[in-house]
Amino acid sequence: MSSTNAQFSQVLSKALPPKMLFNLPKESVYAERQTVQFTAQGGPEFAPGNSISVLLPPRDDMMDTHCTFLQFLAKTTDANVAFCNGIFSVIDRVRIYSASGALLEELPYYNLRQRIEADVTVPQYLKDSCLGVAQGYFASGADKFAVSSGLHRYMLPIKSALLANQKHLPMKYTGGIRVEFTLAPGSDACIVKNNAIPGYTVKDVCIVSDLIKLNDQQIAVMDAAFKKQGLKLFGTTYNHHFLNYSVPNSTLNISDRSASQKDILLSFRNNAVLNDNAKDSFLRAKTITLYQFSVAGRLFPQRPIRCDDYASEAFVELTNAFHGHVIGTGLTVDKFNAPAEGTFVVGHDLESSRTVVSGNKSCKSQAMDMQVILTSSVAPNQRVDAFIGIDVVYEFLPTGEINIYK
Repeated sequence: MSSTNAQFSQVLSKALPPKMLFNLPKESVYAERQTVQFTAQGGPEFAPGNSISVLLPPRDDMMDTHCTFLQFLAKTTDANVAFCNGIFSVIDRVRIYSASGALLEELPYYNLRQRIEADVTVPQYLKDSCLGVAQGYFASGADKFAVSSGLHRYMLPIKSALLANQKHLPMKYTGGIRVEFTLAPGSDACIVKNNAIPGYTVKDVCIVSDLIKLNDQQIAVMDAAFKKQGLKLFGTTYNHHFLNYSVPNSTLNISDRSASQKDILLSFRNNAVLNDNAKDSFLRAKTITLYQFSVAGRLFPQRPIRCDDYASEAFVELTNAFHGHVIGTGLTVDKFNAPAEGTFVVGHDLESSRTVVSGNKSCKSQAMDMQVILTSSVAPNQRVDAFIGIDVVYEFLPTGEINIYK
């Protein structure tokens, strides 16, 4: 029996001129596709501050990273305690190790980085969906304390260079990797009412992934290629830097020698909010009036960006940094311009031309720091976090050696 795609193609061949015809996708080469759970070591229950490890063993299968999720059950320890919006708030840090224990990738302050991305890119209708609720967002009108204190199953994509950037990850040639998640303190991941003590528990942790089994002939071809030249994987990740900003008109240095710097995000958080358990610790403040970057002595952009009034200039730069994907609920005028408990973030694209070359290598080639030039009308008491997006290349050799270029 012919497929509906084939019938559709026959109709097109009669209805469209030759130049508008397309070739149908070829028949899949995959012999089998299955969903597998990789269970966390230790447990079964974990508390704030614990580290959770999940081993992804080497095997002939290809891992579909677009269908790979971290899954767990979680609840707060009191009906007066709620998670911050987005269950990623419980993940303080992600580390990925090789089978020999070498650190391949480290993602510090993972929860803050994901919160910024969510505020910028996730609209409310997605948070209201089944997928959004499964990722820990609170649907419109939901009682976040009632939801958080109940035991629910959550599923999160793992945002990393190794586990998100490739469509298919050939597990066999990595030699096996171990993913380690460090849980955030309760005071960071939760908000409270009635002076409750922030806390939560996590259990039944696993990584759920679709694995694709190739046939023997395909495996033989890939084995031969790997023995000859190894395996290279390309991706994007980030470096985190904590900046000390305590006086107006500050020039802050970021010592980052990455060979391919793609963009930078700056988060400003008020210490009074950070230290108040009744407030969301990931809320950010707009207290600067101008900003500019100096990358190895070259100014980005050529004139300072204004953040006054509705911060429209800063918003345009943020749009460029996210390549136009700015439809999140955190970008309303009142939230983006809030002086203490809002969603303001500085974002700047460091690539001179995405179509010609990826990333900026000036800091490494000239051995110079990046500088952030900020001005403010008042001396703020706040914490400044910088996230620099970078390109990274992993080279897995037949000898078992792993080279990382970034």
